[in-house]
Amino acid sequence: MKKYVLTIFFILFYNEVNSSQINVLKMSCEYDPKLIRKEQKELGFLDDEKIDRKEICKILKCKDVIEVNTETSKNNDKNNYRLRNSWFNHQGILIDDFLMTENSLTINTFVSQAFFLESYFINRLNGKTKRIFYRFDYPELFYHIKKIEKEKNKKLSIYNENGKLSLKTLKKLSLNPLETIYFEGECLEGIGI
Repeated sequence: MKKYVLTIFFILFYNEVNSSQINVLKMSCEYDPKLIRKEQKELGFLDDEKIDRKEICKILKCKDVIEVNTETSKNNDKNNYRLRNSWFNHQGILIDDFLMTENSLTINTFVSQAFFLESYFINRLNGKTKRIFYRFDYPELFYHIKKIEKEKNKKLSIYNENGKLSLKTLKKLSLNPLETIYFEGECLEGIGI
């Protein structure tokens, strides 16, 4: 009898885990507004006085909580990781690269439907963090993507098997973001800045 109860428990537990998101990591982050740098396509880095840091902090948050959640895809039983923060706050954005070691954490998201993505490089020992926000939403980009797709072999796509576009692919194709915003600060595991 005990064997049957344990078997039922494990089956129920396994099905519950596979059907819901699991929080892998939660961090409180605070970025120094004075250290924000902004780079624009064709212009390079902007002078400090041309950067509206207050507006950037208002929109992209200089104090934020980020979460990494995992979910099992029903199609291929492969874990997908999603990043949630103040910008990608609904169900999160799919993560392209997620590498967590004892000393560091690297996160790169896929390009969102609005053609935004983020990268985080976090030192887990001291919390020092570099966050990069990329904005690719400009008409020439869509034109270049369509042109590249037509030139490529029909069997070769610039998107992955889920129809996602990665930062690595955009860089490989020399497609630069319209603007890039660099943040520096601290992300500490847990919440409560």
